[in-house]
Amino acid sequence: MQNNRNLYSSEVRALYKIFKSQFPNSIILTGQDTDIISIIAKNLASLIVSKKLVDNRDSFEDYLLNTSYEDSNFILKIEPVFLEDKQRFKKKLYREDVKYVNDFFSTKDENDQKRVCIINLIDDLSLDAANSVLKIIEEPNRNNHFIIVNQNKSKCLKTIISRSNRIFFGKLSYDNFANYYKDSENEEYLNYLYQITNGSSYLTKQFIEFNFYEINDHFKLLLTNQNKIKANTAYHYINYMQNFKNVDQAIPVFFNYLQLLINDEIKKLCHKNENNLVIKLLNIYSLISSFNKKNIALNLDFENMIISLFHRLKYD
Repeated sequence: MQNNRNLYSSEVRALYKIFKSQFPNSIILTGQDTDIISIIAKNLASLIVSKKLVDNRDSFEDYLLNTSYEDSNFILKIEPVFLEDKQRFKKKLYREDVKYVNDFFSTKDENDQKRVCIINLIDDLSLDAANSVLKIIEEPNRNNHFIIVNQNKSKCLKTIISRSNRIFFGKLSYDNFANYYKDSENEEYLNYLYQITNGSSYLTKQFIEFNFYEINDHFKLLLTNQNKIKANTAYHYINYMQNFKNVDQAIPVFFNYLQLLINDEIKKLCHKNENNLVIKLLNIYSLISSFNKKNIALNLDFENMIISLFHRLKYD
């Protein structure tokens, strides 16, 4: 396993102080890098339920970032549900998806055993599911704890926030970011991803997974040279996306990637006073954002969205 020490030193220090005092009934870990934060959440839960002794902050940090998580009967994980038949993740978790939490915490254990429920991500909980969690948080038990992973700080009930400790995980330095992806063969592209994602390893991991590097230069060329868009351009991108095994998962990541590319081009054009092109790209950015929201809500036809996108890009 790679050494992830120092990825989030200040945040882990704050967690260590909380861990060494009376651990709260509920704690929220908020940040863009939910893949790393989820590792921290799971290993923190393991420490709590196992009652392992950590002698100092360094050993605590090592355990959180460099330990392979092992399941425990005293840890319940509420995570995004993958739908095998549709080959995508369930868009929301509802009350029935969290109904086991109350039973989990109601179980009586010997030896003052602690139990931890990890919610990863609370952003995916529907309002009724979030309210079910809130009801349990409002009835604290010193042996029951929630560790909640949250990506978007606005997508969490204020009432849950008010009853929880909260730690914000900031942007990784480039050195830590590059070290996390040190196996990447394309350092130049990695540097580019760091810039457009604002150092988010969560987004970077997705973009590398789907290998969007292959379309990177081509799409950027089309943004500023609409005459390069041909009758078959949209179908080129449709065929490209259809090669993915989990195309339903790839679609929202694809749209997010295009938005970040456009945003990067807009920044460059603003320095060149290319106002007309900036306005056009802002409109395309809004269009893709609309497509993404509608796709998530309504499962719109991907082919029609791509055809419409390139038509607007060429003729608007």
